Amino acid sequence: METEIRTDFSDLVAPILGLAERMLEREGEFQPFGARLAAGGQLALIDVAPSLDEPTNPLIVDALYATFRVEAKAGTIRACAVCWDALVPRTEGGGLMDAIAIGLEHRDGDPTIVLCGYERDLYGDYRFEDPITAVGRRHVFGHVLMC
Repeated sequence: METEIRTDFSDLVAPILGLAERMLEREGEFQPFGARLAAGGQLALIDVAPSLDEPTNPLIVDALYATFRVEAKAGTIRACAVCWDALVPRTEGGGLMDAIAIGLEHRDGDPTIVLCGYERDLYGDYRFEDPITAVGRRHVFGHVLMC
């Protein structure tokens, strides 16, 4: 991965992961939200849930990707991220665990997903695992149907 793409992804992941962790610790949950890097590098967090009549997690995720597709088509963003609460396979012991999932896309690179597993202990405190990365899925840039 090129240095600029890696830097852009890091600039997106750090605030998103921190915000998701804080919302979990305060509220015990979070709705999907996103972030984008404008073509000039300015970072903005995006929350589309308040604009939806009956926001559900899949509808929020779809609305975020639709927003980013429009911006990508206009050339106003160079990278974007969508964050949601996911269930993922445990790396040890089998079964599933909760994870903060962040789907990252860049106009000049391949999509990536960052997963940060977490558990809540008996006292209500959260324990977050180290994030891992995997190949992501393209929703915004490249060979996708543009709005």
